[in-house]
Amino acid sequence: MTLQLSVAAAELPTLLDQAPASVRYLSLDCFDTLLWRNTVAPRDVFAELPIAGGGIWPRARAESRARKRQHFETGKHEIAIEAIYRSLKPYADDVEIAAAVQAELDAEARHCYAFAPTVALMKDAKARGLEIIIVSDTYLSDVQLRELIARAAGEEVAGLIDRIFVSSAYGLAKAEGLFKPVLQDLGVGPETIFHVGDNKVADHDAPALLGIHTVHLRQFTSECAQRLRFEASAAAMIDSSVRNSRPAVAPHRPVLSLHGSDDPAVALGHDVLGPVMHAFAAWVEAERREMAERTGKPVKLLFLMRDGHLPMQVYRTLFGERECAAVEISRFTARRASFTGKEVICNFLSDDCRHGRTDVLARQLGLNRQETNKLCRNELGFEAQKKFNRGVQTPQMLRIIAERSAKFADKLVAHLRRAGVNEGDAVMFVDLGYAGTVQNLIEPVLRDRFGIQIAGRYLLFRDHEQTGFDKRGLIDERHYDLAAIHALCMPIAVIEQLSTVAQGSVVDYSLDGSPVRKDAGPKGLQNAVRDRVQEACVAFARNAEGAVVRSAASDDADCRRSMVAAVLGRFLFMPTAAEVEVLEAFDHDVNLGSDDMVKLVDPELAGTGLKRRGLFYVNQSNRMYLPGELQQHGLPHLLAMFAATRHQFDLRPADFHADTIELNGFIASATSQTLLPVEAHSTHDGYYQATLPVGAGQYAVGVQLGAFAEWVQIEEAAFHSAAGLHDPVADSITPASPAQILFEGMEEVSPGFYRCREDALLLVPPPAKAKEPMVLSLVFRPVVRRAPRISLKEAA
Repeated sequence: MTLQLSVAAAELPTLLDQAPASVRYLSLDCFDTLLWRNTVAPRDVFAELPIAGGGIWPRARAESRARKRQHFETGKHEIAIEAIYRSLKPYADDVEIAAAVQAELDAEARHCYAFAPTVALMKDAKARGLEIIIVSDTYLSDVQLRELIARAAGEEVAGLIDRIFVSSAYGLAKAEGLFKPVLQDLGVGPETIFHVGDNKVADHDAPALLGIHTVHLRQFTSECAQRLRFEASAAAMIDSSVRNSRPAVAPHRPVLSLHGSDDPAVALGHDVLGPVMHAFAAWVEAERREMAERTGKPVKLLFLMRDGHLPMQVYRTLFGERECAAVEISRFTARRASFTGKEVICNFLSDDCRHGRTDVLARQLGLNRQETNKLCRNELGFEAQKKFNRGVQTPQMLRIIAERSAKFADKLVAHLRRAGVNEGDAVMFVDLGYAGTVQNLIEPVLRDRFGIQIAGRYLLFRDHEQTGFDKRGLIDERHYDLAAIHALCMPIAVIEQLSTVAQGSVVDYSLDGSPVRKDAGPKGLQNAVRDRVQEACVAFARNAEGAVVRSAASDDADCRRSMVAAVLGRFLFMPTAAEVEVLEAFDHDVNLGSDDMVKLVDPELAGTGLKRRGLFYVNQSNRMYLPGELQQHGLPHLLAMFAATRHQFDLRPADFHADTIELNGFIASATSQTLLPVEAHSTHDGYYQATLPVGAGQYAVGVQLGAFAEWVQIEEAAFHSAAGLHDPVADSITPASPAQILFEGMEEVSPGFYRCREDALLLVPPPAKAKEPMVLSLVFRPVVRRAPRISLKEAA
């Protein structure tokens, strides 16, 4: 009986335990079974060919033409690589063709590597006395393929192979019957061959029909395969050279294949965060060594808690705990220690000026409630903030704030001493990023008080202030334009939440430097999920070195950086449904000394925003992880948001008005009534928004819905400030108020769902106690539109 199996990569080393006793040959597919490429797709290798503008498209077109010509002449599709280049370069001589072929072979050798589980399988086969053959669908010759294996995997691996059979030599692909001449050349029966490959049809189904024992290698789960494809798309979105002159690289593919999981939380940690944090830790270690050589001093790594927790765990897994410590310095405590004079204080107040939260400002400046109330003079909101800002700038208050800040800085220095930092040391702050705010605030203070040399190394870094401090990012403006980095930073709160430690943020220090934290609150489920994600991320670091025999030559620091950008871009802007489900348990702590918490992902709120305002408005809103909230609405929304954010498109609300409905309406005051046309613009999922000005509570409005729709669904009828209608920040300052609706000729069949007579009218009285110009927002969905009347003349 013919054996047919389907196995995961981790099962390869012991696969021969299941082989029938009749087996004498281990047969292997080559690409994606023995040799893997350090790219997302095979065609990515062609990006580095010496072809102007990038080689992927010309090389693919040339191969297509060559196969068509071969089929036209012989009825077969299999070709040699030389035929491809004769198609690409029709007037080239033999020397030029040979050089072009060699350039492709060199590119393949640069990107290929041997998959460790397959090599383990080969060594086991030899130990059992089996011969090893390669059967590959390829345009390379057997000599070219053997040389490529030797260059990419090493002579030891190539030496394990007894014979190589290629489709180009026989004019047959595996699915077309290549195994028939293989059996004839070997002079054996099909029961003697045990073939393993990644293509279900070519490596499993087709040879099984001949009686060959076959094994289908499942490289990835379907979810993982989709993530990798999307990562290549994200890479191209972030860097236009990707898939033009540079390949979409994927050095993490073998680890994902060998240790991947169907569990969403584990997959998020291992397959997504794992490659990112592994590359970040390796880069930090290289930067530490460079700084030590440059300064002539040992460099102590200080991982900034809380977000530096996961990077530190991965670093310690790879490089141990020497010269590495956790320090708790938040933006709040760093700023609290930085108020050395009026200029610093005024910079803080001017930068943080549009929220009306004097309690937050006072806590940051070290002022108590009594002092704050005195400065605000019983005012609230923005008026209170104006008075607070003026009062703080008196000489007395400036002196009080500076003195308290200096004492706070003493405690922060004591905290660093507890971490093993001494005068004159060289230290490196390590954090996720993204502007080095803590370093900007605290470095001048620490240099003056402590005399230490400071560097900052961040996962993402965009330099808002040209401070001249030693700050770099794994991804920064040396590698990508600022628009790309800015796009990656926008939804980064999700990375922060997955990287943090389960404890409250530091808000103060004891005199001995021990941290004083605010209450973390009850987050049992969130912490349990995060722990699983982080454990899987650290597992990637442990697994990273065992998946390949030797790394591809292209797997260098730039390759890993490009991978990180691709993985982050994909996750931040194109999350999967399973990833979003994992994140729905999370709340985000905004810190800054307050107790404010917001949901990290709120799909229902985002869905409401889409229906009521459309994608433009939602994209402008201050959401923590908007792509996660929009995921349920489909990839088009996510791609539109990604492109608009990354390329900083100049888009306006009217640009999103794909469809418009014209309704009849009126506005009425106590003394007059005016008819006016009302335009309703499409938002999302069949909904429309109509807006009517009502002044500062001066006008009632009416809309004739029955003339247009027989059945209608009302989503919102609310008054908004005129300034906040298309501005989420202004809308949050003056929240919308529900409108009272009077229905004439409209029967509510179910909540929000109405059957309308032809003369049906929706009436809205003016808002009460309005102090500024207001606008009525009416959001509705015409479920059944009323058929237009046809005159007798038109009917005739």
